[in-house]
Amino acid sequence: MANAFFKWIDCTDKRRPRDMIRRPDTVLRIAQLTDLHLPGEVELAKRLRQLVSNKASFDNVSHEISAISNEFGHHYRSERKLYTNLIKKTLVGLHRLGVDHLVITGDLVHCGLAAEFLDIRAALEITGWWGEEKLTVIPGNHDRFNLYERLPSEPMETFFPVVTPREPRFKILPNGVALLEIDSNRDPIDDRHYLERWLPNTVGRIYPEALDWVDRNRGQIAGHRLITLVHHHVTSDWYPTRASTIWGLMEPADGVDHLVEAIELVDPYSIILHGHKHDVMAVDYTLGTHQVGCPGGFASSLRFNILDFNVHGEQVMTQLELRP
Repeated sequence: MANAFFKWIDCTDKRRPRDMIRRPDTVLRIAQLTDLHLPGEVELAKRLRQLVSNKASFDNVSHEISAISNEFGHHYRSERKLYTNLIKKTLVGLHRLGVDHLVITGDLVHCGLAAEFLDIRAALEITGWWGEEKLTVIPGNHDRFNLYERLPSEPMETFFPVVTPREPRFKILPNGVALLEIDSNRDPIDDRHYLERWLPNTVGRIYPEALDWVDRNRGQIAGHRLITLVHHHVTSDWYPTRASTIWGLMEPADGVDHLVEAIELVDPYSIILHGHKHDVMAVDYTLGTHQVGCPGGFASSLRFNILDFNVHGEQVMTQLELRP
């Protein structure tokens, strides 16, 4: 039945048949979605009027250009209802796959507006994925900052129980697996990256305070398999070089090396799941002894990852794609 929802793309276990069946020895199945970028209502005509206004300052002009280019770049900007239905179809299909827990590694919404957060939360609730025992989300830069609208914005915490950049969280799942939730967004007031006048928080950071917290509290999950969840990417050798890469806007998060050192003290083979880059990462990509997963932006590729843990604590990653 899952074949009606999804198609198989690749798997780390090359001996497995090309199917999506949950194996009898699987004790925990986790799905990773990332970068949904649920779009909101954006008045592009108003933006264009502001852009050509004689009163516009340089900063305002750069802001409007950024906003317009990002909105036109969203594949489903003009088809919000269709895209919301695709998300709901995926969420329903995850139940057919026998998924136990869903993680979303940031950028649930596109503009950081309350209406967008309410829409994606409603989709999760109506499809049966709401609740901390079923769902874990971490903030992306589009979630944390009202990037493209000069309107008062409520923080993500109003709608989702999320961590902050300097205080992460462990979540213990059944059968010996634990999650480490890290907010990799920069402080927009005291720690703004010098390249981010136009695109706030495209360069993430892992704060020393967060790593100190992990070190103090790692005894909570001693003996567990660890999955580290972070929005900003951790390496750069898997995606093509573009102008944004050359100028440093889409480089890996600062402090990643220290994060890897910290999680190795918990689990030398910890898995790292992230988003931010909308390029699709191969399922067998590793960083040292750490398996890393990024299925690309769902709004762009409609792909996601499934992680199966067996009775021996071993994991297999499978990448699937939604059949629109």
